[in-house]
Formats: sequence, structure tokens, C-alpha cells
Amino acid sequence: MHKAARELVKLAGWRRVPGPRIWPVVGNPAALSAPRDLIGFGEGYWQRYGDIFRVSLFNRSIVVLVHPNAIKHVLCTARENYVRGSVYASTRRLIGDSVLTLEGEAGRARRELQQPAFHRSSVEKLAARMIASGARHCDALAARARAGVVEIDAQREMAKLTLEVFVRALFGQALSGDCDALTQLMEEVSDGANRFMLPPWVPTPRNRRWQRAIALLDDRLCGLIEWAREHGSDDSLLSMLIAARDVDGAPLEDRAIRDEVMTLFVVGHETMALTLTWLFALVGRQRDVLPRMQREVGRVVGRRDPRFSDFAELRYLRQVIDETLRLRPPVPMLARDVVDHDSIHGYEVYAGEIAIPFIWATHRHPDFWADPLQFNPDRFEGPPPTQHSSWSYVPFSAGPRACMGEMFSLVETVLLLAQLLQRFELQIEDCADVKPVMMLSASARPSRPFRIWLRPRPRLTCI
Repeated sequence: MHKAARELVKLAGWRRVPGPRIWPVVGNPAALSAPRDLIGFGEGYWQRYGDIFRVSLFNRSIVVLVHPNAIKHVLCTARENYVRGSVYASTRRLIGDSVLTLEGEAGRARRELQQPAFHRSSVEKLAARMIASGARHCDALAARARAGVVEIDAQREMAKLTLEVFVRALFGQALSGDCDALTQLMEEVSDGANRFMLPPWVPTPRNRRWQRAIALLDDRLCGLIEWAREHGSDDSLLSMLIAARDVDGAPLEDRAIRDEVMTLFVVGHETMALTLTWLFALVGRQRDVLPRMQREVGRVVGRRDPRFSDFAELRYLRQVIDETLRLRPPVPMLARDVVDHDSIHGYEVYAGEIAIPFIWATHRHPDFWADPLQFNPDRFEGPPPTQHSSWSYVPFSAGPRACMGEMFSLVETVLLLAQLLQRFELQIEDCADVKPVMMLSASARPSRPFRIWLRPRPRLTCI
């Protein structure tokens, strides 16, 4: 710690953040195992040291935050002091300069430009594409049934389903014909982004394959952007980005559109796929949740196709999704570079450190959640269930930089779930031993594949 920082701490009366002993060079030896299980590592230290603790890894000091008020401080109150700096370097290599990675005035301007694409009216237009894509996928699943049953790998199938829906909503008519080639490219890029790889300049076979996939995807995206510019709006997300104008009336350049499209894909597609995957893993261990979901779909949707207006009426499905997002948040922890010395809850934080809002633990904090480890969708019935703070439930982040695609994601998840429940009887493999694993990616994936058996059924009627 610099002398000036030590003097500041003394004058302000701030306390040192608790944590394990720090050794020269390696920092905390126990932290060397953290990349293999970031969630377990963080939970263990939370139980030991409390709602704020400091660890060190290879001379980089990391402050982990759990209390909702600390989360609010970093993401809202003092957000200019906690930026997406060096910790987002690898993300920038993939997605470029987008609303996810830009800071300051550039970030605010990009958010303002994009917000109309995610307003309720825009999402309503996109819902028809979601429903049509979901219906095609359900038809294909039913056609695969042997002896009346089709067996699926839950995570793989949900990734395929949500990617197909997402690609159609994103590209619209620009993607004429079969989207399998583009879908495969996106799967390769996503898979590489969620695996441990050496730095990109190391010419390993895996690095070369991933970089080739990114180059091919870039070429395809450039072609789609050019086509969409020439043919005008078709209410797809791509056409909305092309039509967007800043305060001076200037449009986004092609490179900026490419970066935003890549961000929507990397962040949006996997979020929805994992939410559905974890939902089935959690629901499969409950006796009464799945039947209640099926009865609600029968009552609200009946024999017809779902539609956007059903989103507000499928309340229990939304409760199940909300509880899934609580126990399995799309991004279990965030990361911000600390710009200047600061105090959080009376504890000192120094410039150059990394602040980690540990959302996974916040969603389980016993001061804000009754029976926090229990899967209970009924806690989301009626008024907000949190006991003291709205910041104790932030699956899509919160504050000025909350995820703009929250409504898009929730509408898609509710409608796809309704279609699956309407078209199939579900038998879910016992998932008691399936644990969340978060390594170097930002998401928590199942520790092993699990299966779902789908039996095609007549369209539900009111039960």
C-alpha cells in the first residue's frame, strides 16, 4: 500500500478488509485453486470472513462484496470509481467496443442509442419471431421421437433452441434460408469463449480453431449487416441497430454494429440457454412445481400458439424463472477495476484493486432471504420478497448500467417454456448431484450433462 493511501486510511478511520494472509508473489496460496471452482472458493471465504473480504492472486488484490448495500455502492452510487477496465481485456478481444465494455460518456451514448430496440413495443414485435422459431424446434423434437419419446441432453438442446430463436430475432430476413451454418459458427465461438485457453498469441490448435471461427463469423456478420443496410427495416434487432441514430443524427458504423451484435450473441444467447437448463434441473427435484406450470399453460394458452400478451398472464412460470435466476444467476459474479481509493461499509478499498460483486452469495444472504437455499417459486408471488433491500436480487445487474435486454430475455424464456410444456410431457433425470461450476467464464454451467425425456402430447386444454 502506498504511504499516501495508508495516511488516508488512518485519517478517515477506515478498517482494513478482512481476509487470509497474503504471501509475497503468490498472494493467497489457497486462491491458486480458485479458477477451478470460483463459486465454491468465494462461498468458503464468505462464510469465514463475512460480507466483504480481500484475497490476493499473483500480486493482484481482489475485494469481494456480498452485502446488497456494497453491491449498490459499486454498481450505482460510486459507479464512476468502479469501471470495466483491465478485467475486461479478454472480453474486448472477442466482442470489441460495445455497450458492455465502453465506459464514461461513450458508454452512456451507446446505451441511449440502443435502448429503443429493447423497449416493450420492440420486444412485442420480436415475440412473433421467437414463437415461430420455438414452434419449428418443437416440431423437429416431436419428429425425433422414437416409441413416442425423445431423449435430449438438457444443456445442449436448450443451447440449440435458444440460439435458433436468437439468430432469427437478431437477423430477421437478412438470414435467408437455413441458419445452421451461422448457428454452428456461433456455437464454436461460444464454446471457445467458455474454455480455458492460453493467450491468443500462443499458436495452440485450440487457439487457431477459435480464431478461425471468429474470423469466419466476422465475415458472415459483415455480409448480413451489408444486406440489411441495402434492404431496409424488417423489425429485427439488426435492422433496429442500423436504424438507430445518436443525438447528432449519426448512425452506428459497421464495426460498432458488429461489436453490438457479437455482444448480444455472447451475453444474451447463453444467459437464456443456461436459465432454461438450470430451471429443469431445479424443477425436476420438486414434486408439485412442474404440474402447476403445465396447468397454468393449459389455462392461459390452451390449444393455440402462445403470444406476447400471454407473458403477463403466465405468472407462475415467471415465478419459477425468477426463483431460478435467484439460485442460478446468469452472471454469478461481476468484476470492476477500482479507479481511486474509496470506502465501502467503512472498509478501505485502494486504487488498482479489483472489486467483485458476488451476486451468487447476495442472492443467498440469510439477512434478506427466508430459507435462502430452498427452491421456492412462491416467494415471488405478490410483493417483492426481499426483506430489506431491492439490491439483494439483481440477476440482470441494476442501476444505470443494468442489462437492457432483461425484458427480451424474460419474454423469450417464458414463451419458449410455455411451448415446451404445451407440446410435451417431461421426465427429468435426477439432478441431485448436478452442481454449478464456474471456471474462467462468466457463467455457471452444470457439472455434468443431464437428460430430459420428452413425450409429445396433444395441445393442452384448460385443466
